[in-house]
Amino acid sequence: MSLTRLLRCVVFAGVLALSSGLPGSVLAEGELDALVGAFWAAVTDEERLAARNAILSADSRYEFSSVAEAMRHGRRYSADVGRGRQLRTRRNRDGVEFPYLVHVPESYDPSRPYPVRVYLHGGIMRPKRDDGSWWRNPDRFVRDDTIVVFPTSWPESIWWQRSQVENLAGLLNDIKRQYHIDENRLFLLGVSDGATGAYYHAFKATTPWAGFLPFIGHPAVLGNPSSDVGGEMHVVNLTGKPFFIVNGGRDRLYPVASVEPYLELFERAGVAMDFRPQPEGGHNLDWWPELTDAIDEFVADTRREPLPDRLSWRTENTDAYNRTHWLVINELAESGDGPSAESRRASDPANSLRRRMPATPLGLSTIGELEGGAGLRLMDVGAESVFALAGVEADDVLVSVNGRVMSSVDDLRSELVGFSPGDELPIGVDRDGRRLELVAAYPDIWTEQERAAFQHQRRSGVVEVTRDGNTVVVSSERVARFTLLLSPDRFDFSQPVRVETNGVISHGAVIEPSVETMLRWAAIDQDRSMLFGAELEIEVPDR
Repeated sequence: MSLTRLLRCVVFAGVLALSSGLPGSVLAEGELDALVGAFWAAVTDEERLAARNAILSADSRYEFSSVAEAMRHGRRYSADVGRGRQLRTRRNRDGVEFPYLVHVPESYDPSRPYPVRVYLHGGIMRPKRDDGSWWRNPDRFVRDDTIVVFPTSWPESIWWQRSQVENLAGLLNDIKRQYHIDENRLFLLGVSDGATGAYYHAFKATTPWAGFLPFIGHPAVLGNPSSDVGGEMHVVNLTGKPFFIVNGGRDRLYPVASVEPYLELFERAGVAMDFRPQPEGGHNLDWWPELTDAIDEFVADTRREPLPDRLSWRTENTDAYNRTHWLVINELAESGDGPSAESRRASDPANSLRRRMPATPLGLSTIGELEGGAGLRLMDVGAESVFALAGVEADDVLVSVNGRVMSSVDDLRSELVGFSPGDELPIGVDRDGRRLELVAAYPDIWTEQERAAFQHQRRSGVVEVTRDGNTVVVSSERVARFTLLLSPDRFDFSQPVRVETNGVISHGAVIEPSVETMLRWAAIDQDRSMLFGAELEIEVPDR
């Protein structure tokens, strides 16, 4: 047994002995602080349960408010901790190991709280690596005023699956136990696939994070059935946290023009965003030096409100992804068979993607890439289309567009975005060995089309909550039951708590706070700024 583990066992044995029924007169001064310190230091479920039981055994000697105060200040931090680059590993509950890198400032001072930046990498389809090499140039992200974390993803556990929700929560809890961090300044950043992952956690597991910074990613990936996404995306879930977003205009994968319709949808829904398009940017971080100060300013000015007065959350699953801060959706309302496409659109209006499309189609539907990057074979050109009107015919080889040689469909896609009505597009084609220089004119008339941003195949329900003092007003749709987690930092437990649900008074009595409830949720959240003294389960009245 390691010395650290042995000392931890000694501490827990002492804590248990201290609370095993000794007369109050012989209890050591500072007992409660010791009990709470053991609770926060617990690593395993067994240690946490022992610490919880010890506190509950001593509960009769302390008022709830005293225990809550000790919980807020109960963590103790040592200066004798690892610094610099550290390669660590943790396990999910299913036994899968998740390596991650942590960079702790060499000047780390345990007397002050540190913000945390968690970076999600791209290229998630590469095999799993355990040596920390999944981040190629981490030095540009390392800071002397922030703890920086680099988790990893691989094909069997990608950023937008439940396993990574558990992983990120777990590694944050590991870091909280050892280092003095500011629980309300945790930021999730991502690059490429990692940026898409940052969007995912904002959609499904937003509670720990103060803000999200997706770089050169695309939320549309989360609406693609082939992406193997865990759960469905609901735009209303993004409205509680701010975003700092960067995309490149010449990015071959996710150009600005393809991302903007989604960001416009988010803006209509009320999502707070600082969007920094880089017109000449590609699928890279070449713009990083120019935007570093803006990123730092965003982080410095953003702080999570752990117990916000307003909450909105929509979910299709009550086994996971059903919580935001102090709201938990427990049960959806029965509504017969699965909803129709029309009812899904009506039940989630913040899912309608608007796109401006040319009234005349481009006319390219079947394209083949030639070996060696010698052009694109246009197997079919639609009649009366933009390319047909320019003189392009079926079986032509598209050699260049706007002066750029065409070697892949991605080349063509990136050159076709960003043009406005009436713009002309020079194109070069090869027809039976003859080179032709043609001009395609984008039509002057464009139309606006709507489609669903994210596919919703399952029934979902939404709850919106507004708190004013001890009064909570709730509006819900397609939800049968939900729970409000009540914090002593927001509710006066000496006075009645009034809850109005869909216009009906569903609660109006005094609630007795519970230390057991506080410990159960503290074990889950590991968050001193988000302690709950009561659970109030509400059944939604029939309309």
